[in-house]
Amino acid sequence: MSGSNGRVSGGEATITVTRTPTPEAPPAAAAPRSAAGGAPMLTVRNLSKRFGGVRAVDGVSFEVLPGQTVSVIGPNGSGKTTLFNLLAGALRPDGGEVVLAGERTTGRPAERIAELGLARTFQNGRVFGNMTVGENVLLGRHTRQRAARPLAALRHIPVVRWLPLVAETLLALARPAAVRREEGEAEAAVERQLGRFRERLLPRRDDLAFSLSYANRRRTEIARALAMEPRLLLLDEPTAGMNQTETAEVLDQLRQLRAAGQTIVLVEHKLDLVMELSDRVVVLDHGQVIADGPPAAVQADERVVEAYLGRRRAVPRDGRERTARLAPPPAPAAAIPPPDRARPSAATLLKVEKVDVFYGPVKALAEVSLEVGAGEIVCLLGGNASGKSTTMKTILGLLTPRAGRVLLGGEDVTGRPTADRIRRGLASVPEARRLFPDMTVAENLLMGAYLRRDGAAVREDAERMYALFPRLAERRRQAAGTMSGGEQQMLAMARALMSRPALICMDEPTMGLAPILVETVLETIATVNAQGVAVFMVEQNASLALSIADRGYVVQNGAIVLSGAAGALLDDPAVQEAYLGRRVAG
Repeated sequence: MSGSNGRVSGGEATITVTRTPTPEAPPAAAAPRSAAGGAPMLTVRNLSKRFGGVRAVDGVSFEVLPGQTVSVIGPNGSGKTTLFNLLAGALRPDGGEVVLAGERTTGRPAERIAELGLARTFQNGRVFGNMTVGENVLLGRHTRQRAARPLAALRHIPVVRWLPLVAETLLALARPAAVRREEGEAEAAVERQLGRFRERLLPRRDDLAFSLSYANRRRTEIARALAMEPRLLLLDEPTAGMNQTETAEVLDQLRQLRAAGQTIVLVEHKLDLVMELSDRVVVLDHGQVIADGPPAAVQADERVVEAYLGRRRAVPRDGRERTARLAPPPAPAAAIPPPDRARPSAATLLKVEKVDVFYGPVKALAEVSLEVGAGEIVCLLGGNASGKSTTMKTILGLLTPRAGRVLLGGEDVTGRPTADRIRRGLASVPEARRLFPDMTVAENLLMGAYLRRDGAAVREDAERMYALFPRLAERRRQAAGTMSGGEQQMLAMARALMSRPALICMDEPTMGLAPILVETVLETIATVNAQGVAVFMVEQNASLALSIADRGYVVQNGAIVLSGAAGALLDDPAVQEAYLGRRVAG
């Protein structure tokens, strides 16, 4: 690939920016492709959105031609997800307009915009867990129905909005030929989209979505969006949380969509993927467009390099040096609430002994054993569906093992509820953050101290959290659900620390974050650990996790297949085999 490439890689958690000569007429810099004579598929003019005093999107303008792939990049908090929510109708803009295929959609409800041909995926993946894979994808055909929804346009007229419901009920009962034909077309579309993902989804058509691995939930969401046969497809970080093999599969599928002429707007932090796929790249920072052009030109823009990756400096840790961002500076040591010294302080804080866990007849964990000592950072590595999240849920008390036991501070807590484990010094930063979206930052923060009764100390700890995460202080009155993914990750970490834990469990803490914020998260974890809080971390990015960990375990097919010191695991090819599911040459 020509041009430069920003990435996070290697055992030293390094962010690098390299530049190579650009060959003549690279594909990404070619003239924009258009299947409709240059008429824009999407036009965004001076779009703006405020949350209190924060300008999340500030005068954003750009166009997308039919058949183009346009990527929107920028650091966490730059406004990317807010922009997607404005385009899809999940938020109403404060100013500006959006035009889709020649029709003004500004302020229209999300359902109406979807009917006009816009489909989207979400940053953290959203599927209906109690529905099957096939049923989830079938939902994508809803806006394509005509025979079964003859009065759909009346849904938006308050006085007669009941008429479509009556008509659809009668047609569902009578099932005339036109409705049956449409049902057949919908089933064929589901089969076609599941077939796009071959063995990943086709054999799982009748499986409930909650039982899928994270990567397969993301694939199901993409298949559902494509089942709509959209004019415009919005993809919000489609490869977040995926390993290298899974990312390569998604990249290949996106290449096929692009070649077929699908119009795509993509938000993605993996810059090599962005640069290969994009006709144009729009860069946001603090809600404003700071660059817009062909990938090669955007890569060469120093404002983009600084905004997206940050300036760099060497930061020594444990005798090693790694490359980290220059600003903001590391949090002061006093910003971390001390662990509750009244809780058990055994040398081994957590011990999992020969645990077996089942989902119905399926054995998810087989004699899993691991431990975390006081003051340690221990990581659990493995590919998707390997058993990482099941292990985490078992430790937290969300799943009860059929055999084996879990000990905290030397005491058996296997059958005890999650609340009791929290009282004993355990805290959690769950996958996908799991905040209360309609509550403010301050309210979410206080939920982390729900079991505490020392009000004055709770208020002091809240101020410490604001000192540790200044972005949260700026947004303390903002609804958590309106913040960027990176800001939500900060809040999830701060909320966990409010319980003054002795051990904090983190499930994919860097998932979906820009490189500059990945560094912030890693430094925060190191700072928390330096103040006496042990960390047990499930992380998709093995190199990053091992770069700050003391020890690591590798899980594959529900069993621990490898363990050892982090430095030794970094260079062990067996980690690559277990993590990627194949032997990596080299």
